[in-house]
Amino acid sequence: MSEKAQLTALKNSTEFNSIFSKLLTNDLSLSESHKEYILLCSLLFFKVYDNDNRYKSYFRLGYYIILKYSLLFKDFKPLYDISMQIGFYPICKTILDRDLLNLDSITSFLSYKIINEKFINLREKYLETLEQNTASNHLLTSDVENLVYVAPTSFGKSSLIKDFIINNSYQKIGIIVPTKSLLVQNFNDIKELNLNYKLITHDEMYDGEEKFIGILTQERATRLLRKNISFDILFIDEAHNLFRYNKKNSRGILLTRLIEMNREIKNHKVIYLSPLIDLPINIQSNMNSTIESAVVKHNLKSEDIFLWENEEVFSYNRFTNEYILFSQSLSFFKYIVNNSLTKNFIYNFRPKSIEKLSNELFDFLPHYLIDKEIDQIVNTINNEVHEKFYASKFLRKGIVYIHGKIPNQIKEYLEFKFKTNAKLKYIIANKVILEGVNLPIETIFITSTNYLDGKDLVNLIGRVNRLNYVFQEQNLEKLNPKIHFVNREDFQGKYSMKNKIELLRNHSFKDKIENPLLNNYNIDDLTFSKTDYLTKEQVKEKRREKDQKLKDNTSFLIDNRNSKNQDINIKKYFIENSFEEIYDNFDFVIPQIILNIQNLNTLKWENFNLIQKITYIFINNLDNRIIDYEIERLKNTAAQNFYNYYLTTTQKRPLKQNIISTFQYLKTKAKTLDPFIFIGKSYGEVTRNTNAYNNKIYKDTVYVNLQGKSDEILINLSIVKVKIEEDFVSYKLNKLIVFLFDFELIDEDEYFNHVYGTTNRNLIKLVRLGLSTNIVHKLYNDEQISNLSLNSFGNLSANTEFYQYLQSQNDLFQFEIRKFL
Repeated sequence: MSEKAQLTALKNSTEFNSIFSKLLTNDLSLSESHKEYILLCSLLFFKVYDNDNRYKSYFRLGYYIILKYSLLFKDFKPLYDISMQIGFYPICKTILDRDLLNLDSITSFLSYKIINEKFINLREKYLETLEQNTASNHLLTSDVENLVYVAPTSFGKSSLIKDFIINNSYQKIGIIVPTKSLLVQNFNDIKELNLNYKLITHDEMYDGEEKFIGILTQERATRLLRKNISFDILFIDEAHNLFRYNKKNSRGILLTRLIEMNREIKNHKVIYLSPLIDLPINIQSNMNSTIESAVVKHNLKSEDIFLWENEEVFSYNRFTNEYILFSQSLSFFKYIVNNSLTKNFIYNFRPKSIEKLSNELFDFLPHYLIDKEIDQIVNTINNEVHEKFYASKFLRKGIVYIHGKIPNQIKEYLEFKFKTNAKLKYIIANKVILEGVNLPIETIFITSTNYLDGKDLVNLIGRVNRLNYVFQEQNLEKLNPKIHFVNREDFQGKYSMKNKIELLRNHSFKDKIENPLLNNYNIDDLTFSKTDYLTKEQVKEKRREKDQKLKDNTSFLIDNRNSKNQDINIKKYFIENSFEEIYDNFDFVIPQIILNIQNLNTLKWENFNLIQKITYIFINNLDNRIIDYEIERLKNTAAQNFYNYYLTTTQKRPLKQNIISTFQYLKTKAKTLDPFIFIGKSYGEVTRNTNAYNNKIYKDTVYVNLQGKSDEILINLSIVKVKIEEDFVSYKLNKLIVFLFDFELIDEDEYFNHVYGTTNRNLIKLVRLGLSTNIVHKLYNDEQISNLSLNSFGNLSANTEFYQYLQSQNDLFQFEIRKFL
């Protein structure tokens, strides 16, 4: 009988099921004999695990019983005793620090004192668990080239990175983070160490230094390798991203290539960090490399799970797979509000649904907040974004919403305010919250389970009550977070949530390896669906061909890393920058691009603007080979004019000016005979017949009919549109501009002026650090550049005059600057 089947069978034990259900539903009516019974059951479950460590669910059940019992009945001796035995030492410390238990013998006192001294992290002043301490010590002393650290969220992964850097003498260090949002957080963490290294967050910040720490995305790290720079050690944060590869996410391919290219240049060390890897060997991409792992198997947190459905509330017993009716006749928002704590996360995957949720919760909450800081935040949003931005209204009742279609500086500002302002009670968001700063979330309401697999759910739930908040506040109640699934059809669809909820019975989830560059990839493990034009077998065969092409291209990169041949270097550049996602056939495309370059001498190239140059090199005679729907737009003269204006003017202007400009364009377009605008699937409402483009996405529901839209809707669509264009220029168009510069098709001044909005080298340094172009231009116009300086380690500092100036600026501007000071 399987482990899950054995636990499910526990519901057949009338006595156990009755008593455990009372514990699960916080019933205080347990008799002393019942308490003794359930605690003995807990010890038996621990014994099963001790006899066979594969039975992790027995450990989880045993720990859950003792944690719930101690919290419910305020009897902390069982929790203290078991925590001492299983190495959950931070719990022991909190129990004693809060005088929840008096040690009854000198032996107990000495044991605790020894543990408190042995397992303390002296640098960061926190007590580690036994598993955590053993794992970090093993990794720090291992001489194996590939090390994998798998641990639940907030189990000291950032601390481990710092220990590696401090305890070793690596010269060139790379910390690879998945998104730009995480660059600043990691930069500030490392900056606090005051090490003798230059810190860089952009490949162009490197200036020949012998010692540097690069906090970089995989794209920027790859560009450094092209300059013949290599890393002595790479830290791969969120390393489970290596498994992923699909049409929306090629991050795993980029990461694997980065690691393998660096390995070819230098025999380096790689540390993989993740909460979501099942078998560490699956991360391996080189047959000749060795790999070692340290895994923290057990989490100090053990959650309660609830399901709201059709105004009924069920407590879910994940051990026996039962739904216990908990209460009835509670409306959707009444349930959410009744179960809200100080800081609450409401999850939905779709941006439009996030806005709908926010609006309905706003209408449900009765009271506006009276708070000077909230007034300041609202005034800042009104002045710097727009007074009709939905977020401005919702803030008045303590609601923050964020998603990937909100401009980055606003998203990060709102996250920061949610984190630091106690009156902001709700944050409504999608997976974008996993890519930002750590937030003090106390409970979560999951309103859609679409596109969430078991690992995604674990990752989401892991954001609730991060351990640093639990033990800083010494609040053991937070070790038992409440996880709420709230199923309303207009947010979830017609699908039941139960299938996803029941995934939480598992203590681990098989790695889904989509990346064909990893050793253990097997195409037969993937699921394929038929399309309108292809059978399931044909889809699989096309994937097989694409996999082989990816492998061939990766080998080409490594085999030709020292080539000086221009044709080869063009292909290398295409591979390194995932041009596989732009064109359908390198073998045809690259010769045509080379031909386009060779024909430049027949043109008055210097009279072309930058977008015309991009169009001539990358679109000319190639429009039928383009598979990226956004790049394909550049074959249109109107699009070329738009992006030329964007590069020369839009990116230098304040955000609000760009929003108003976009709003005016949409308002005018709404009155024309062609009132449709492309907005993408997240906000699309209608289809439109067009023969202007080849990509099938333009046949989908990706347009909005602007006719009849209110000014408020148009303003918020304008904000979305500004973010879409910002992302396109940042992630796609700039790749093409960098190509022109790297292959000497444009000069340095033209490159700098369009990528950074200036040719002033001092301003460029600030943009490379992470400040936005329009903020740097404001500093320049306000004559503040001379009051700022970058030291030899890449850290920004300011004089007294600058801080006085900063105090006089709006709150958003101050936030943007203070991230780097």
